[in-house]
Amino acid sequence: MLRQRQRLPILRAAALFLLCATVTSAGFADQRKLVILHTNDFHGRISQENEYAGAARITSFVKQTRQEHPGVLVLDAGDSISGTPVSTMFKGAPIFEVLNKVGYDAAAIGNHEFDHGYQQFLEFKEIANHPLLSANAFAPDGSLLGDAPALIKTINGIKIGIIGLITEHTPNMITPSGNEGISFSPADEMLKAMVTALRPQVDLLIVVSHVGHEPEKNLAKNVDGVDLIVGGHSHTKVLTPIKINDTYVVQAGHYGAYVGKVEMTVDTDLDKLTSFSGTLISAADLPAPDKAVERLVERWERKVARKVDFKIATSERDYTEREMQPFLEQILAEAAGADFGFYNMGGIRDHFRAGPVSARHVWNIAPFGNAMVTVTGNGRAIKQMLLREDSEHHRIPELVDEKEYTVATSNFVADQTQKMLGDQVILNNRLVLVRDVLIDYLKSNGIRID
Repeated sequence: MLRQRQRLPILRAAALFLLCATVTSAGFADQRKLVILHTNDFHGRISQENEYAGAARITSFVKQTRQEHPGVLVLDAGDSISGTPVSTMFKGAPIFEVLNKVGYDAAAIGNHEFDHGYQQFLEFKEIANHPLLSANAFAPDGSLLGDAPALIKTINGIKIGIIGLITEHTPNMITPSGNEGISFSPADEMLKAMVTALRPQVDLLIVVSHVGHEPEKNLAKNVDGVDLIVGGHSHTKVLTPIKINDTYVVQAGHYGAYVGKVEMTVDTDLDKLTSFSGTLISAADLPAPDKAVERLVERWERKVARKVDFKIATSERDYTEREMQPFLEQILAEAAGADFGFYNMGGIRDHFRAGPVSARHVWNIAPFGNAMVTVTGNGRAIKQMLLREDSEHHRIPELVDEKEYTVATSNFVADQTQKMLGDQVILNNRLVLVRDVLIDYLKSNGIRID
């Protein structure tokens, strides 16, 4: 019975698409060329900074490409928000306002689009002037959360189907608060249903996916009928497209450090690719910023500058995010008076670079607005928490099963732990943001990473 219930939203989404899909002007049977530009995991990086292009330079590249080619499709694979002060302070809204200028044709929904609750995601749908697609994300009443599960678009005479997918593990990656009742169906089952519905209608079938590179390769292996998967979620830099069976898989890193470019020829008589190539264009190789977008970005950044653009420390060298993990944990443990600290690697979104360190850098490192929380439980429960969050890399300390421990962490980790363990753990919200704890520490102590 459970299996049957899981299939119902899949069948509903496929049926809904068949009822609602509309096709633009019919194409002509021919060898047709198409250029696809793609980004993913932008995470609010609207400003040009370090190795990241910023929205204005990406916009220039899109405009230049559209001037040079008759058929251009521009896609994003999700996680547009969360990662910068301007995104966090204004709950993601400015990011979609800026990305409207880039010229996207469609985007997948990422798990971070729910960082401020699904009601705020509904606001993003109102702001965005391109459809936010997901075939397997559902509101509490069972309706689709995205604008549509898929769309059909005709570009340069090529009839293109575009299916949106998000990882089914999203509930384990988002705060429960504000996201009660939303659900996510298995991506592979949904894709099979959607391919069955769309493949007969189109010359080219694309998935814009926020499930991660390895799962995307599995989709290519297990689901026939897809020509291209434009991926996201895992921040994977795929320099050369990977071909699995008859499906190509691409992904363009993260934060706008790269823009993916795919060039193909489609035989619209046979509904098949006759040529395909792809590469990543680094930020340094993109054209000069679009002036109008640059002004819009500057207008938003001025709204946050006073709160974040002041020096708090100096870094003697560049540090990796992995190196920073124990440092952040040490700071949290000292601030909370806990036995030790834990900070999940997924919550560390930037790193210290040699030179002055500002409050903005800390906002970029810990962008999600999480509070510091202590989790108290016996050694057995605490080990379950640590293994769930970082089973491959984290240094699990020696813990006595029946001894009680208090761990300083973020409310994200704490909430997920309580969801898993219930009353085996006790949570104490210290009512201070993680980033404020870090800023206060750095002001007083500087950066001391062994």
